[in-house]
Formats: sequence, structure tokens, C-alpha cells
Amino acid sequence: MNIDCKRLKEHLSLLLDRNINYGDLTALIQVSRSIIQAHLKFMRNSITHLCLHHGLTITDLSYDCIAEAFSKDENDNYQKLINFSKALRENFTALPDLEIFLAYKSFLICLADAQLARLYAQSDPVGAKIHRNIRDSVKKSDSLLIERDYRGLILKLKDNDTDQLDEFPREELEHEIMMNIDYLRTIPELLNVCRDVLIRQKKYRTSIPVVDVVQIFRKIYQGDHTIDEEEDIFASEGLTKFEIEQLCSEVLLSLKEKIFLTYLARGKVDRKAAEAIYNAFRDMLEDWCCGEESKSSIFQYLKVHLPIDEERYEDVYRTKMEYLLKIAREEFAARLMKEI
Repeated sequence: MNIDCKRLKEHLSLLLDRNINYGDLTALIQVSRSIIQAHLKFMRNSITHLCLHHGLTITDLSYDCIAEAFSKDENDNYQKLINFSKALRENFTALPDLEIFLAYKSFLICLADAQLARLYAQSDPVGAKIHRNIRDSVKKSDSLLIERDYRGLILKLKDNDTDQLDEFPREELEHEIMMNIDYLRTIPELLNVCRDVLIRQKKYRTSIPVVDVVQIFRKIYQGDHTIDEEEDIFASEGLTKFEIEQLCSEVLLSLKEKIFLTYLARGKVDRKAAEAIYNAFRDMLEDWCCGEESKSSIFQYLKVHLPIDEERYEDVYRTKMEYLLKIAREEFAARLMKEI
């Protein structure tokens, strides 16, 4: 993949100045897709299985990431890209072309990794719960921390650099942890067992991929309990009213962008229908977040804002509404499993 760094910087600058034409925007999107697709294809070994599970292609995932990167806020600003430019060490125009490319590539990869996290959470909700609980527990730990290296997220001992040693084989780590457990423990207790195993041994690194820890803990719980019945193991503080409202607002904004990019901008619906679809999902999200009883179907929400019968709904809107409902659920999952 050959990238013209100078041209990339020019296109990004034009976009941030809101002065980009359709051809340059298309070129920028194509380069962005290539960067994301290369990362997904060559850096994530399990991506093929994940795509098959969700009925997606790598290109589908790439465009989902692009839609997020180029999403606009209520003021028609490319807010994520604006935030990206503000996070740079100097003014955008003062930085070398190559540095802009590397920073932009990192920005896109972060979006791609977040998209993968959402899909993994949907594929393995139990593992996602354990992952989240590990992350929350480590934040309170005096001896463990989570960092990122070439393996992805890793769990490691604080102030202990053993990167020159071989990696700790997962099977051996699992065996050592199992040997030191005499009863089912909470995630913080299991992390303490894991920490003790790392401290005692001198042969391997004292850092291990978080995904390995998740799978080991998952096996422990599955061997003794049905996890869904042990809610106290995964207990976490509930969301405040403000956090719930903020979550709904973010999901609704994402849906607004999806409606615009996927349907209105492509002429698949007119503005009146687009607004009706948006308002229908706004009502639905309000019911979800306020604990109100939902209407019996998506059609019931839509017909409040658009005078249509069931036949027209089936012919024109059903597929669109079900797709957007899927997106809404994914967005909720993404935010509830934030930073997985």
C-alpha cells in the first residue's frame, strides 16, 4: 500500500477547513479504507472467524470505521477528526507529512480496534464481562497494571521489566493458576492468584496478554458455575441518570449519522422520511433509557411520525429499520463495554 503523505495531509487540511471537494473527499476515504483494511487483514489473526460469525466482510468493517471517523456532530462538524488534529503535538500545518500520516494511521487503528472490541463482545458476552471486570479490578490494584504492546492489551506486574525473557505459555499459566485455586473466587481474587504465579516464576516474562487471562478465568467459571446465574461475580456500580442520558445521546447521534450517510445522502429516503426514522428511534431510545415499556414493534414507533400502513412498511422501511436497530444495539454494547 503506497500512501502519498503530502497529499493525505492536504486532503485532511481541506476537510478540517471545510473546503474539501467531492473528489478529494473520496480519495481521502479510499486511503483511509486501505489503512484500516490492511490493519484488520494483517494484524488481527482471528478477524476471518469474527467476520463469518457476524456475516460481515473486512471491507464492511472498514467502512463502519470510516463512517465513525467521518461522522458529524449536530453542528455539521467532523468532530472526531477535529479532536484528532487538536491532539497533535503542534499545529496541524506545522508538522511533517510523514508524522501526520503516522498519527492519522494510529487514529484509524484505534477506531478499528474499538470496532473489533464491539464485535468480540457480541460474539462472547461472557468473556466481555470478565474482560471488563478484570480492567476495573486492575485499576484498583497496587501490584498489577494493564498496558498495550505488540500483543495488544497485556496484564503485567508493576515496576517489573522482564521483556527479555520468553513469553509465558498460556497452557502452563493456566495449569499454575488452576493448581492454586481450591474454590471459586471473584475476579480480584483470581487476579491475585495470577499475580502470585507471575512473581514466583523466573523463567518467563511477567506480562501476559489480557485475552489469555480472560479465557483462563472463563474456563474456571464455566467449570464450576453457569456464569449468568452468578451475577454477584460481575457486580459493578450502576450507571447514574446523567450517564444513561449521555449514553442515549451518543447512540442517537450515531444513528443520526447512519441515517444521513446510508439513506438520505444516497437518495434512498427523502428528508421527511429520514426525520421520521430519526424521531422513531429517539422515542425508542427514550423508552429504553427511562425504563418505559417499549411499543410492540419498530413499525409502531415509525408510524407515529410517518403516515404509512404495514404493507408500505414491509416494502420500503422494514429492512432499513431493522438494520438501524442492530446498529443501535451495537452502539449501546460499545459504550457499555468501553475500552475493552
